[in-house]
Amino acid sequence: MPKTPTPPPVLSEFDLTDFAPTAGDNRPPVPDRALRQIAEQSGFPSRSTTNGQRSTYRQPMVYRTGRNTVFSVKTTPQTVDAFYDIAQSQGWKAGETFERALQALQEKLAAAKG
Repeated sequence: MPKTPTPPPVLSEFDLTDFAPTAGDNRPPVPDRALRQIAEQSGFPSRSTTNGQRSTYRQPMVYRTGRNTVFSVKTTPQTVDAFYDIAQSQGWKAGETFERALQALQEKLAAAKG
């Protein structure tokens, strides 16, 4: 018959027999309007964009294409906007746009060599 493990000496002095999770909070939820008012009075910033700020939201360009590798680069917001403008104007997916851009660069480099 296996022996019951004994707790390390440091823990043996603590009585944890009454230790149990507490019941959930029974208070009713705070209404959204009250939360907004408290946040405004406290000077807590809202996550909504203010006039003059550039929104980073863009329609998702997610399709089932068989592409499953992520390629992440740091670039400027202007470059990202130009990339997606090209993709949307041509009706291409983001992966297809990247592949076409890479192909065009390879052709240009090959032509420059000879």
